[in-house]
Amino acid sequence: MVESASSPASFNPASPEESTADLESSNLLNRPEAVVFILIATLLVLWDTYLELLDEVGSASLSARQLARRLGTTQKMIRSRKRLEDFSEWTKTLDPEGIAWAYTPGGVYTPQPE
Repeated sequence: MVESASSPASFNPASPEESTADLESSNLLNRPEAVVFILIATLLVLWDTYLELLDEVGSASLSARQLARRLGTTQKMIRSRKRLEDFSEWTKTLDPEGIAWAYTPGGVYTPQPE
């Protein structure tokens, strides 16, 4: 006696939902735009993490971006005022801790001693 192809013992297909989900996930990685999107998203997450780690480093000097964030102003404003005589006074009025900042030739801003 030969079993028919339709008997439950010889044929056990996966449910349609499982096979569709498996097919979609395997096809997703075959699409170049999906792979590029995943790579870009991963790079953005890594870059953001890197910037957060740099912000956490206990360095006394700050970049224009970091100083602007600390003072609640823009990088453009910081850069336009950095060479003015009253820059330290101006930063002191904006700093949450009342610290005066000065621009150094290395391109960073350092706190001024009181």
